[in-house]
Amino acid sequence: MKNSPITGKPMSLVQEERILQFRKEDFPILYHYYLCEDSGETFETEDLLHLNLEQVYNQYRERHRLPFPDEIAQIRERYGVSAAKMSEILGFGANGYRNYEAGEVPSISNGRLIQLSADPGEFRRLTELSDCLKDRERKNILDRIKALENGELEPLPPLLERYLYEELRPGLDTGYRRPNMQKFCAMTAYLAQHLEPFKVKMCKLLFYADFSHFKQHGQSISGTRYIAIAMGPVPDNFDGLFNEARKRGAIHIAYQENSNWEKLGERFQAGEKADFSSLSKGETKTLDHVVKRFERATTAEIIQLSHREKGWLDCREQKGVISYKYGFWLLDD
Repeated sequence: MKNSPITGKPMSLVQEERILQFRKEDFPILYHYYLCEDSGETFETEDLLHLNLEQVYNQYRERHRLPFPDEIAQIRERYGVSAAKMSEILGFGANGYRNYEAGEVPSISNGRLIQLSADPGEFRRLTELSDCLKDRERKNILDRIKALENGELEPLPPLLERYLYEELRPGLDTGYRRPNMQKFCAMTAYLAQHLEPFKVKMCKLLFYADFSHFKQHGQSISGTRYIAIAMGPVPDNFDGLFNEARKRGAIHIAYQENSNWEKLGERFQAGEKADFSSLSKGETKTLDHVVKRFERATTAEIIQLSHREKGWLDCREQKGVISYKYGFWLLDD
């Protein structure tokens, strides 16, 4: 809805600071709406409503240390059970767990129970106590728990995860998403497949992809933190992240001449094991937008653009983490 339903003329997208209440608590957000300047009427599309509410929900989850939707889904997937079966085991309503994965905010008590179930030992107790499971189902889950406890099924060992990511808890520094190496690999491989950029440009492409997605949806794609250095925004510990993506076969790094930036540049290409299945349709749409926007941009041009971004300008002196709140002030295409 870019044209006014009253006058038919283009409307302005307005951002203003407001306080919204959720479960009797106040939360400051950057409220988005369209303004018909001739009539003074304001309009909120379904997408803007989702963005406004998501800001509130994210702050509520962070304030009360509740699990985020992607964490809720990952906990269930570790045990190989359906959302309906997980609801039964935890004693929620028939669609309770599915709704939480889709974005509904759990009560504090339900959120704590979900977090407890992330521990295989705690989930074993819940499984053994559950009267909704058939013997075969119970055995499959208990076998899975045993494999998890033996370290056979973890996608990313804890020590490696701690090395790659300084911050694991979702918050503004991660775009309200727990860092996800699988999505980072998919993003990097997707951009490499379409653009084959050198390393410096890849760092900027990832920044614009994650921050653009946050601007539109209130969450990043990969949960990666970005820091402000002289060359512009880059993923925190980007060399470690890229090396892990290379070892997984998501990307291949070729060494070629790189104009004025490096005599021998690292050009990124999609690897033989590149896997995009972890990306949602919305995330792929964001990546396609970034590809189209920067397909003709040189490394120097994308650096110059990133040096005009408010997030980089405010954080460059401290070389600090760029909060995703700056996503709302990304420069327009």
